[in-house]
Amino acid sequence: MVRIIAIRVIDRIKESGHTQKVLSKHSAIIKSRLGFHELNEDKCSREAYILLHLKNDELGEKNLMEDLDKIYGIEIKRMNPGERTGQPGTIPAGSTVAVAGLIIKNRSEIISEVQKVLTSFGCTIRTRLGINQELNGEEMGLILLELIGDNSEMNKLIQRLNDLGDVSVRTITFG
Repeated sequence: MVRIIAIRVIDRIKESGHTQKVLSKHSAIIKSRLGFHELNEDKCSREAYILLHLKNDELGEKNLMEDLDKIYGIEIKRMNPGERTGQPGTIPAGSTVAVAGLIIKNRSEIISEVQKVLTSFGCTIRTRLGINQELNGEEMGLILLELIGDNSEMNKLIQRLNDLGDVSVRTITFG
């Protein structure tokens, strides 16, 4: 099972130290970490986002979540992009931050089609992290995307990816 946690740090100047302590304490279950915030010549946002790709460790995840829940200035959401239960994630209107998680089975057979879709929606993808791994003895890919722009374009991207068959997409949104 692939476990992804997204953390919204509401005021990174105030809360980043507390958040960092908790993440360091639980670093043994964190496989990958990606952090981002708005940054340009005129602005360095106080709001930040952290994506965690966790090991398949239910107790470790439970302990991490309990410690994160004690921090006042953060919001936490979970995603399991490998689940094919229910409807695929969509981006609701008004979302300010959207993250999509893709699980790609039969990676060597389908990756060129996935790349074509991602390239055609390049203006909708701000940040991209790709991870190759083995899950249950099967070679697979995990891609995390920070999405921007028009919600209908984001949802078209998600639908096109899900239409590929061996791709499972789930989303997390904030705002």
